[in-house]
Amino acid sequence: MTLVELQSHSTHSDGELAPAGVVAEAAKAGVTTLALSDHDSVAGVPEALEAGRELGVGIVPAVEMSCVHAYAEDLHICGYWVDLERIEPACERAQQERRARAAEIVENLRGFGFDLTLDDAIREAGGADSIGRPHIAKAAGATGDLGPFFEEYLVPGAKAFVPRRWPDAEQAIGLIREAGGVAVIAHPYWDISAPEEVDDLIRSLGADGIETFYPTHTKEQTAHLLDLCAELDLIATASSDYHGPTHKTFARFGAYETYGLGEPQVPPRP
Repeated sequence: MTLVELQSHSTHSDGELAPAGVVAEAAKAGVTTLALSDHDSVAGVPEALEAGRELGVGIVPAVEMSCVHAYAEDLHICGYWVDLERIEPACERAQQERRARAAEIVENLRGFGFDLTLDDAIREAGGADSIGRPHIAKAAGATGDLGPFFEEYLVPGAKAFVPRRWPDAEQAIGLIREAGGVAVIAHPYWDISAPEEVDDLIRSLGADGIETFYPTHTKEQTAHLLDLCAELDLIATASSDYHGPTHKTFARFGAYETYGLGEPQVPPRP
């Protein structure tokens, strides 16, 4: 029996474990094929590849690029089999954008009376390259369930929100392909709720695949995505989106359901 996990995150983005630790947990769970897909970073992939060789886990070099689209302010596109050197300039620009956006959010929060600096948020993140809104929320004093803080300050339309500006979804797909990779739309029903918008997104972007099997996807949503894969000749991938053993939502491998509708695919190396 195989267990395919084509999304996971380490301390090089918003995960809890170092890359080797992610691979070790995957091996314990019986994962046979794993992608370390940190947000806008491939810095952890060499360590994951080495750990995979030691532990007998097949590693797919990957990145999860954050991008913007009319339907989702923070859409994600996974790139598989990317050449690490060729994708690095795009990752560096995305990280610069991430840092600049974080600085704007921090200044907005300071305007609402919060006593924090960008350095405080960077310390929460463990590094400037991996800084995200959860780290900013914690630096501002939010604890426990961050949902209420996000709703008031950090989601689109909220008081301190700053939109992402680069890349858009088409650019992200192009960057992945220019780096020799395969572009897969990540967890579409996590970012978009309306089936007609998901349908239009997938038909219009022309990606190579869809992350079809995912912990939050319902049977109906999974069936819809599988139908699109069959019609458009797209790859149907799967992941539990592992972020670490104590993560509130994505804390274990093998958390997605296939509902008996199909089996996950691993994108072939281009």
